[in-house]
Amino acid sequence: MVVYATVAGLAEFLVGVPVWPGAKRHLEQASEDVDELLTGAVYAVDANEMPTDPKAAEAIKRATCAQAHYIREGGDETGGRASITSVGVGSINYSRNQMISQAKQRRPAKYGDRALTILKSERLLPINARTY
Repeated sequence: MVVYATVAGLAEFLVGVPVWPGAKRHLEQASEDVDELLTGAVYAVDANEMPTDPKAAEAIKRATCAQAHYIREGGDETGGRASITSVGVGSINYSRNQMISQAKQRRPAKYGDRALTILKSERLLPINARTY
């Protein structure tokens, strides 16, 4: 697995926000998310599958850091809580989204807006129109 950012790079990206325990794991997860977003994107890579263009490498690193922070702030690393609205322990309570058939439309976004913005603005997402 390719990990696009280090904990030190995350600390530099966050400027003033402390890096948390588990940040390395979140960077690994964020790298997987960024890989998923970049499916179909075309950019040069080296033998370790890291981008060789400095501009693309920097954008992918920043997007990975933004996504790691999004994962941390969301508190749902696995996405398992996406359709659950409440859970209890004492006297056992459990609720699900009332419109479970529409849960995909209402579930929290998997990707952070900042990560998407970085990749879009650097034209790395394969959905960007090509101009000549």
